Amino acid sequence: MAKETLLFQINQVRNMILGALDKVDGEELARIPEGKGFKNNLHWQFGHVASMGELALVGMTGKSNDEFQRYTKYFGYGTSPDDFDSETPDIDEIRALLEGQVPQLEEFPEEKLDEDLPKEFMGMTKRYEQLAFIILHEGQHVGKIEEMTKMVKM
Repeated sequence: MAKETLLFQINQVRNMILGALDKVDGEELARIPEGKGFKNNLHWQFGHVASMGELALVGMTGKSNDEFQRYTKYFGYGTSPDDFDSETPDIDEIRALLEGQVPQLEEFPEEKLDEDLPKEFMGMTKRYEQLAFIILHEGQHVGKIEEMTKMVKM
């Protein structure tokens, strides 16, 4: 799969994420929609997407693991807004991270996309598979974010 195609798709879904972020305010970001089984709020959703983007960047670019570890603490699987404290990245920091991740991926050499991952990740063994997963993952969260946005604006 060509780097150009993967990056085009990543840009498309990331722009959807950022567009959704533009549609909510602070109060809406903090609210957990009631009655639909939601466990997290929009702040968590955007942070989670940023966290998974960092996972890819750590593996692909050799970027420091510090940012990923910090985001995983608050936005990783199994976490919730109940875990938030004074060190939780705020939405402006999350936005900046989301905006900066794709340009870093654009710098990754295409020939390295076929390299093996250091360890298997959810059945994936190649770097291009991990990028394809990021597209799928963010697409799923776009749908969840749109649904939650409708609920918190009611």
